[in-house]
Amino acid sequence: MSASDLLKKTLRAVKEYSIRPSRKMGQNFAVNPELIATMVAAAELGRGDVVLEIGAGIGNLTEAIAEVAKKVIAVEKDAVSARALRDLFAERSNVEVLNEDILLMKLPCASKIVSNLPYSISTPITFKILFEGDFERAVLTYQKEVAERLLAEPGGHEYSRLSVMSSLLAEVERVRDFPPESFYPKPDVSSTVVVMRRRTTQGIDWEFLNETLKLLFSQRKRKLRRALETYSKIKKLNFVEVAGGFEENLLETRVFQISPHGFVTISSRLKALGCR
Repeated sequence: MSASDLLKKTLRAVKEYSIRPSRKMGQNFAVNPELIATMVAAAELGRGDVVLEIGAGIGNLTEAIAEVAKKVIAVEKDAVSARALRDLFAERSNVEVLNEDILLMKLPCASKIVSNLPYSISTPITFKILFEGDFERAVLTYQKEVAERLLAEPGGHEYSRLSVMSSLLAEVERVRDFPPESFYPKPDVSSTVVVMRRRTTQGIDWEFLNETLKLLFSQRKRKLRRALETYSKIKKLNFVEVAGGFEENLLETRVFQISPHGFVTISSRLKALGCR
């Protein structure tokens, strides 16, 4: 199907079901066949795969996944779009539509995740699937600036809490950028497809690490010494005792220059000091 045909199909469905795409909900439907083909190829889908799709919209990506996977679990928060999906895939036994809020539900069991994420909540969704998901591979479309944070290295302008957590929990790789015209309605930004492959990790208190990162990255340009001083005040701790648990060269490093495993070390030592 050509791009113009896919757009016409999308517009017919939008009109038939009186769907009003919501910017607040991040509803942008994929209308670029090349984008859809790129995502399906990157997912390396097989007949044994159960695929979770988040924010299925009107099913343009869903249809392509269903052609090659064992099953698609299409989660769609918008009730009108979910009704359209059920109608459109009524004769597809391998498509299950869930009218749910992905952030409030338990993640379904799935070997892979393939999704054009709702941009307005892409970061909390990412944390949810990284913490709770048990997938082999995820192929996800982000607005380009969020993808840059996912892929950022220590010392970079985009390096953030998201960069650290995603790096520790998954191997993240850029696949390809796509222009705004790849979606309807057209977003204001370009998009980037990435692949995530889960890493095996043990012995990390993720909740404590996440809270530590939130506080430290709120002071990202400060040296760790100064950031820990603020941390100690907030937690009502003795700064001298806290700082004494760290090497001088680390204390003199700015927060945004610390490696992901460096943050694991910091978090572990703070926890050992009884910080909560």
